[in-house]
Amino acid sequence: MFKRFQTSNFLPSFSIALLLLVALSGCVASPKKGSSVEDRTREIQHDLDRLQEELDQRLSAMERLDGKYDYNNSLVANRHGLNRVIDAIVMIRTETVFESYRASERVVKAAAGIGIVFGPYVLTLNHVVTQSSIQILTPHGALDMPAKKLEEKAYIVFEDHRVLLKEVFRDPELDIALFQIPASNLKLVSLPCPVGNSDELYVGNFLYVVGNPFNSGINLREGIVSSLIGLEGVKELPGNRGDLFVISNGVLPGDSGGPVLVLRDGVPELVGLVQGTLGITRIGWAIKINPILTKLSRHVDIEEFCGVGYANSRY
Repeated sequence: MFKRFQTSNFLPSFSIALLLLVALSGCVASPKKGSSVEDRTREIQHDLDRLQEELDQRLSAMERLDGKYDYNNSLVANRHGLNRVIDAIVMIRTETVFESYRASERVVKAAAGIGIVFGPYVLTLNHVVTQSSIQILTPHGALDMPAKKLEEKAYIVFEDHRVLLKEVFRDPELDIALFQIPASNLKLVSLPCPVGNSDELYVGNFLYVVGNPFNSGINLREGIVSSLIGLEGVKELPGNRGDLFVISNGVLPGDSGGPVLVLRDGVPELVGLVQGTLGITRIGWAIKINPILTKLSRHVDIEEFCGVGYANSRY
C-alpha cells in the first residue's frame, strides 16, 4: 500500500521505529467525518514522504562530517545554543585615577568594554581594561595627554550590580588580561562551547563574532577567516603577527575582547578573541586562542578553566 521507507543500515533501529510510530499513529485515530480510506491513505503516505525527506537530509549532513572546521553554517544543529554564548559575555567598567597636570588634582576616567566568563574568571584584552591618558579640553577640541596613573580598577556590570574584579594577571605584549570574580549572588553564565585549536584554522572558515559594536549592545555577526597572520603595516598591532588572524565582514569598534567562534561539524568552538578593526571597514583581527592558552596555563589549570571541555589536544 505504501512506498518503501528507506534508511541507512547504520541508523539505530529504535530511531526508525520512533519515526514510523509517529507517522502511523494517525492510523488508529478516528477518521474525519466524510473522509474515505483512500483519503486517509494519501495523508499517511504524505507524512511518510515528509519523514523520509527529513531523514535523508539528516543522513546527508552526517555524511559531510569530517572533524574539520566548516566553511559555512549549514551543519549548525542548535542555533538556540548561540544565544547561550551571548549570555556568557559581560560588560566591564574600568575606572582609572590619574594625577592631573596640576599635580594637586586627581582625575577619574571611566571606560567600558566586554569580557568572557569562564566559571569564576573573566577573560578579556589588556587594552580593554587599561587607560594611559586623560583628555584636556582646549580651544581646538579635546586633547589626549599622558598622565601619572595612581589607581586602576575593573568591575563587572551585571543586572544593575557592580562587582570589583580581582586581577590574576595581565600580558601587555599579547594583550590579554584575566580576572577572578569574587563570590557573589550574580547568576553569570559561563561560556558553553568548547575551546578550539587555532592551529587548525584555514582561510575561508566560516565564523561568528560576538561583540558590542559602538557600545550598542551585545550581538552576533557572521564573517570568514581571511588570513592566518595579522595585517601588515598596522601600528596598533601589538606582539607577534603570527599570534593573530584576520577576519573579514565581521568586526566593528567595540568588539574588542569578544569571542570568535568557528564551527567544527556544526558545533561552535572558541578560536580567538577580537582585538581590533580597521575603522568601520568590518575588516579586523583576533588573537589566536593557542597563544592565549599558553599564557593562561602558567596561572590556571587549563582543563578546569575551560569547563565544558576543550577540543585543543595541545593543552
